[in-house]
Amino acid sequence: MGTVITTDMLAIITLCFTIGLAKRNLVINHDKNRVYIAAALITIIILLLEIATLLLVQHTNSSLVIIHRLANVLGFALSPLVAYILLNFNLDMSIGHVQRRFLRLPLYVNGLICILSYKTGWIFYVDAYNQYSRGDLFLLPTIISVFYFTLIIITITRNNLDYDTDDKIIIIPIILIPILGTAVQIIFPDVICLWASISVSLLLYYIFLRELQFKYDPQTGVKNRAAFEREMKRYLKNDITAAVVMFDLNNLKTTNDRFGHEAGDNEIFYAAKIIQASFLGIGQTFRIGGDEFCVICREVNQETLDSVLAELDHMLNIINQNRTSKITLAYGYAFYTREQGTSIYSTLAQADKAMYTHKAKLKGFYGRRRDDED
Repeated sequence: MGTVITTDMLAIITLCFTIGLAKRNLVINHDKNRVYIAAALITIIILLLEIATLLLVQHTNSSLVIIHRLANVLGFALSPLVAYILLNFNLDMSIGHVQRRFLRLPLYVNGLICILSYKTGWIFYVDAYNQYSRGDLFLLPTIISVFYFTLIIITITRNNLDYDTDDKIIIIPIILIPILGTAVQIIFPDVICLWASISVSLLLYYIFLRELQFKYDPQTGVKNRAAFEREMKRYLKNDITAAVVMFDLNNLKTTNDRFGHEAGDNEIFYAAKIIQASFLGIGQTFRIGGDEFCVICREVNQETLDSVLAELDHMLNIINQNRTSKITLAYGYAFYTREQGTSIYSTLAQADKAMYTHKAKLKGFYGRRRDDED
């Protein structure tokens, strides 16, 4: 018991340290860091509850029964929440609200049964002498957690936008650690290692996030030029159909001269976010130059692409209504298949040429509009 408490305390200290580091790095991988912090905080709470129950069970004082039961209710109810948070974040955006509600159902069922266990002893039982024993449904929270962790692995395996093959080789074993810890605890009931294994998994997940940040541009949060080059090389080896979309931010120099470089940086940031939001779930967004972006979409048709770009233009019009310096994006695209006998870089050049054609049309349009205003 003393060993378990010591292990839990070390896990708490480690998680507190990584939470502090994560808060310092919210600019890069902003959403991923917030998810990590939430999962780590809940894990710390559960570890503290586990320590509390281990200390409470050493006493036969009847006045501690209520506290002991409440600690177990809260601990067992929160147990699957860590895995659910990580799963919910990694779910594909195409998953609808109905499916997401269905995935929350095990959480609600587990929470209700945990609350009822205060009296029924279904998951745990604390008698009048403060002695603890496992109930018939003791494994329910653990099974639900394993269910969520398994879905995380399936989701990551199918995710080709956020995680490269090299990323999956690292993150899948990290998610497997809690499952292995669960198996050990089930096979050897006296070995309490589940939350220690989850803590180790979260620590490794944090290290993975820090390594992942080198693929992202710190100013905009989208993937950087190095990640873009790695993605392009994949198309030299694999028979994949893709659309390459080039973007260029218009009039950036004018914005810098009139409003200052801070306004220019602001335009670059919002341009990146608009592109990323428009192609969410469809393609990967890369910043490949100062004001140049590229989106690579796998297995997408022209109709879908035209629809996304039309929505992007609509989004720009709405945003520009409240901006002093307007954001205008020139874009062009081309389709790539290895069967054509051309390289992915030739397709990139075609998309770049189409983008400059669009840029010329935009300059003509805005030039005529200024003349009309004059």
